[in-house]
Amino acid sequence: MELHEGPLGPGQRIRFAQWRQRSPAHERAWEKAAVLLEKFNTLPPPGAVALKKISAPERRKAIKMLAAALAIGPAAWIAYRAAPWSDPAGHYRTAVGERRELVLDDGSRVNLNTDTRIEVAFSASERRIRLQRGEVMITTAKDRLQQPRPFLVTVEEGRIRALGTRFTVQQLDRSSRVAVFEGAVEISPAGMPSAATVMPAGMQTTFTRTQVAPPSSCDDAAAAWTSGMLMADRMPMERFIAELGRYRSGTLQIDSRVAALPVSGVFPVNDTGLTLALLEQTMPVRMQYFTRYWVKVVPR
Repeated sequence: MELHEGPLGPGQRIRFAQWRQRSPAHERAWEKAAVLLEKFNTLPPPGAVALKKISAPERRKAIKMLAAALAIGPAAWIAYRAAPWSDPAGHYRTAVGERRELVLDDGSRVNLNTDTRIEVAFSASERRIRLQRGEVMITTAKDRLQQPRPFLVTVEEGRIRALGTRFTVQQLDRSSRVAVFEGAVEISPAGMPSAATVMPAGMQTTFTRTQVAPPSSCDDAAAAWTSGMLMADRMPMERFIAELGRYRSGTLQIDSRVAALPVSGVFPVNDTGLTLALLEQTMPVRMQYFTRYWVKVVPR
């Protein structure tokens, strides 16, 4: 996938540079996209989703749609942050398709992904977040109290203790996924609280109430949602559609005949309709719309 068609003109270069400088989030989003797109250029066909495979007019249209979606993603995030949006004291949530940021009393930051619900409870002895549903990115701050309090995240399967870190936690069905980007975390399954596992930056794992799976390397895709993107590198279409469905109201299905197709690219999560349109223009699939909220991906 390419984000441009030929060299940018002088005016385009200036506008693009201004957009990147406007916000650290814009710069991080571009850096992540550029790294992954460069990686895709080395993939042999049909592994990469190549816009060059479609006609020039369609390719230019797809490029413009994707560029626009990536540009408005951070703006959408800022708008959500500026709006009032809390439940009763200490409870916070997002609807399907929403992403929001919360700054805690101690300066720590919590980014909430789509369809997420948390409870924040700070006391004299601890700083605790209960993840009831969904996914969060947490960037911890140094405690301002003279006696530092531990920073804990609890899920159905157990507890994660932050050790000066930036990490994500996702509540899955009967397990939780943790990815660490800075510092380290300590994972304690509920059924084996004494068997804590320390996981350093650059690693990710899942755990249940009784065990922690062997960790694996953590890739940028695990945090791409914080920049309004869904990154895929040879991801099976079935898994891609399941992930995209988290950001879309209604039912998103897939025909078994295209379930194994590999998808590679950078796609916007703030506009799932646009992402489906991009798939139609770059993959041998089409969207079968039964209603606005019931869509099935089928062979073209």
